[in-house]
Amino acid sequence: MIINDIALDVVEKVLAIKLYDLQRKYILGQCDYWYGARRSGKTLAYCIKLALSDGEPLNVKKAYSFCDDDYGCPSNKLNYSKWFLGRFMEIWSKLKDAGFPVREVR
Repeated sequence: MIINDIALDVVEKVLAIKLYDLQRKYILGQCDYWYGARRSGKTLAYCIKLALSDGEPLNVKKAYSFCDDDYGCPSNKLNYSKWFLGRFMEIWSKLKDAGFPVREVR
């Protein structure tokens, strides 16, 4: 799906959020993923971008293979990916229910 400012305005309404400028730029592909402090919104932006991306279906049994890199030490990746999957699926479901063409998950 081609994501533009108009689509992001709808995403904000669907998710009942207001994206920061840096989140919008990241989702639109205008900057790279950034590594800010906790609770900076980077995982939310990553989930939106991933849900609206094209590509092979995402295997929910292997969430560690597509979660973002905000899991801390390598030994925490599996635990983090379980938390991430719940958050991602919540966003994915809301976008799908609103009629967005979301990436397939299996």
